[in-house]
Amino acid sequence: MYKPYDQLHNQFKPMIFHIIKKLDIHRNRQEFYQIGCIALWEASLRYEEDKGEFKSFAYSYIIGRMKTELSKERKLKEKLYRLASYSTQKGMTEDDYTLIVTRSVIDDLSTNLTPHQMKWIKAFCYQGKTPSEIAEDEGVSSSAVKGWRRDTLSKLRRLNRKDLL
Repeated sequence: MYKPYDQLHNQFKPMIFHIIKKLDIHRNRQEFYQIGCIALWEASLRYEEDKGEFKSFAYSYIIGRMKTELSKERKLKEKLYRLASYSTQKGMTEDDYTLIVTRSVIDDLSTNLTPHQMKWIKAFCYQGKTPSEIAEDEGVSSSAVKGWRRDTLSKLRRLNRKDLL
């Protein structure tokens, strides 16, 4: 089944809004609408006619994506809530809390970054080191560290577009 995306979008726009309403999404409606549009496009690419009706496939694909995003948001909120509770119990300052959240976010990135990229991001974010200082510590050239930085930032931008942070 091949239709130009504009036609597909116009046809399934009410379905996307229906799913948003069904999942009781009130905040970030525009973000979830975009998730629905992307899911519709991906569903159109993955659809196989012999597997059933496209409408059913698209519905399950879109609602699945939105539920996945809701789950990610919930997990992040729970993690931040536990962290905030822990920090107030231990008498931590706001700077301590910010550092822990930053470290938590950076540690979560480790599955998406190479070991060299993680070395750069940790040295830069935790210790504020320059590429020259990192290069000296790691025994590599400064241009190699700048390459790690370039690749890391590029990858983070791509991941951010996909919804990592």
